[in-house]
Amino acid sequence: MTQQAGKARRLVLTLEKGVANCAAEATAYGKCVTANLETIGKHACQAQFTTFKACVQNTLKRKW
Repeated sequence: MTQQAGKARRLVLTLEKGVANCAAEATAYGKCVTANLETIGKHACQAQFTTFKACVQNTLKRKW
């Protein structure tokens, strides 16, 4: 495995932990996207996404 592939794998595993701990927020965001699928736009479901992102960032203790 190349160094870049190893780094990408670690990133995915880290994000997996964050998403797993934020299942309720991820579900709410997914439901919003699904409900608005026909008319989805750039800022659709922004509130749900922001809540989900904040949860993942808090879980991982990282900001991006």
